[in-house]
Amino acid sequence: MSDDLLKRVQIAQAQILLANVKTNVIATISTASIMLLMLIQQAPKPFLIPWYLFFLVITIARYVHVTRLEKTQLNRDNLNQTLLVLAVLIFTTACMWGSLGLFYISAEAPIISLILLMVYTGLVANASATMATIIPLYMCFVLPILVPAAYMFYAIGESRYFWIAALIVLYFTVSWIATSRIRSTLRQSVLLRFENLDLIDNLQIQNKKTEKALLVAEQANIAKSRFFAAANHDLRQPLQSLSMFSTTLAAQVKNPEQRKIVSHMDTSIQSLAGLFNSLLDLSSLDAGTLKLNKQHFYLKPLISNLSVELAELSNNKNLTFDIEVDDVVVYTDPLLLSRVVRNLVSNAVRYTQSGGVTLLARQADDNIRLTVADTGRGIPVDQKERIFDEFVQLNNPARDRSKGLGLGLSIVRRVCQLLDMSLQVDSIEGEGSRFTVELPIGDETETVRQAASDAVTPYAFDDFFVLIIDDEVEIQVSMEGLLGEWGCTVMVASSGKEAVKQLIEYGEIPQAVITDYRLQDNETGEQALELVYAHCGYKVPAIVITGDIAAERLLEIDKLGLPVLHKPCNALQLQTYLYSALSPSK
Repeated sequence: MSDDLLKRVQIAQAQILLANVKTNVIATISTASIMLLMLIQQAPKPFLIPWYLFFLVITIARYVHVTRLEKTQLNRDNLNQTLLVLAVLIFTTACMWGSLGLFYISAEAPIISLILLMVYTGLVANASATMATIIPLYMCFVLPILVPAAYMFYAIGESRYFWIAALIVLYFTVSWIATSRIRSTLRQSVLLRFENLDLIDNLQIQNKKTEKALLVAEQANIAKSRFFAAANHDLRQPLQSLSMFSTTLAAQVKNPEQRKIVSHMDTSIQSLAGLFNSLLDLSSLDAGTLKLNKQHFYLKPLISNLSVELAELSNNKNLTFDIEVDDVVVYTDPLLLSRVVRNLVSNAVRYTQSGGVTLLARQADDNIRLTVADTGRGIPVDQKERIFDEFVQLNNPARDRSKGLGLGLSIVRRVCQLLDMSLQVDSIEGEGSRFTVELPIGDETETVRQAASDAVTPYAFDDFFVLIIDDEVEIQVSMEGLLGEWGCTVMVASSGKEAVKQLIEYGEIPQAVITDYRLQDNETGEQALELVYAHCGYKVPAIVITGDIAAERLLEIDKLGLPVLHKPCNALQLQTYLYSALSPSK
């Protein structure tokens, strides 16, 4: 690459970054303002107001700096100085954010600590999307935010907080890798654009073949857009409010292009939610709170329901996916069996580069043998037991996030043990692997009654009165918007006392209550519900939503005997639980 072309690419990258700075000013100030209001109310400190004022000065200075640059032209002479000034402002802003973690992250204020962590992950995700063109500026922003946070969680000295610190490091690593890929894609796109422009000029001078050159440029831009969208998916954060906002937005947007963007957002949210749900499954197994619901059911319909999702995984890698399932009845928990099958097939697809994956189910003696076989790299003999350990991934030293967290097989083995199903592994290194689960044979006569009880009635929530108790404003706003979109009448409150006060003023009894388990001032969802029950005179149908995955906390929640959703829950899960509360009144 010539020096002239290199400089043009660098200027273009800087222009992309500067264009994003102005659009982030309002969001940045809004986030800082919300944090100020929350911290002043929950844990006031004398430095908060000066901190906020200085933050405004730095943010406005960054805005003014970029605005002035719009009146001048970026060139070879002022590029380095412009980026240096911007780096100083960005680094100062990041240090301001990071300082909050040093003062507020502690075991005594877990809710504030987690809220800060959520804000930090959002800031880093935004930086990945807006600062990817210049990695040093991205590092200047991300490191002063995440390093103090990771240190403070680690310094608490409790094992559960060690995991949070480790996840912060993992999150930074994944974010840095994704950001580097975006930078590489954008750089290649800019380079292709300049090369195509030069090519067009040369063709116009030499042979006037402008149409062909424009076609090449258009194809390059299309390829860039597709790749950038795919990479950007990895940066979406599995936040509960973001999931609710996404669902609400999807119902309101009519423009086809905008609906496509919303669909991509939701896909990314669910992808990250899957990673955290793996951690939740592990914690639920540790706590013994996974509920068993064994039923007699036909195996083929269950596999058919999964086949579209599983086939898509293999199609993305150009692998064959064959299913051969006998028309048999089994007796086990269908939901947990679905998780076992999904994890086994997903694992097989990840480690198979050519050939395919086969899912078989055959009756053998007194049981049904369900087998997932692949033509992948196989498992070394000395590693066959190790693959079931937590966070273990063979042939993934770089911890590629697309290969999961290394929990899938661990969860499979423990679920099989919970369901009293044997699990066997046969593998030849370099040829493939075969995982076999033995399922109990079911009673065909019991499936008829079960099928009748599973009939689905269309959801209708018109004027269904739902009380939401959650101390996080973003959750309140997103849940209120989503339930309102479904036709519900929604009331939001931050505590049990506030909920009762509003109910007295409103003069009606809610038909369902959705409450977070950990509320402000150490109030629990159980305590908030007791206040609501006392006011209403009976136990209103309730749903508990929680972001906790600690085993002891899951045990506390399990003792309530209420339906539980774990953040980030999707709209379908919430809708299903609400309908179960609505049904008795119909």
